[in-house]
Amino acid sequence: MKTTLFDSLLSLLVGASWALAIAGIGVGIYLFHPFGFVSTFFIAFVAALPGLLCVVISEIARLQVEKTALLKKQTKLLESIEGLLRVSFISHN
Repeated sequence: MKTTLFDSLLSLLVGASWALAIAGIGVGIYLFHPFGFVSTFFIAFVAALPGLLCVVISEIARLQVEKTALLKKQTKLLESIEGLLRVSFISHN
C-alpha cells in the first residue's frame, strides 16, 4: 500500500496529538501534585483533553480517507461487473 503525503501528515498529526496529551498529563501532575491526589488526577485529565480531542479528530480524518479509497475501489469493481453483465445480457438476447 502506497502512502500519500496526506497520509503521512495525518500520521504525524496523530503522533503530535498523543505527545500533547502526554505533555498535558505530565504538566498537570507536576504542577498540582502538592494539592492531593484527586485534584491532581482531575487537573491532569483536563490538561490531557485537548490532546485527546486532537487524536480523535485525526483518527476520524484517517478513517474517512480510508473509507473514500475503499469506496473508489468498490465503485470500480461494481462498474466492471456491470459491464460484464451487460455484455452477457446482450449476447443472450
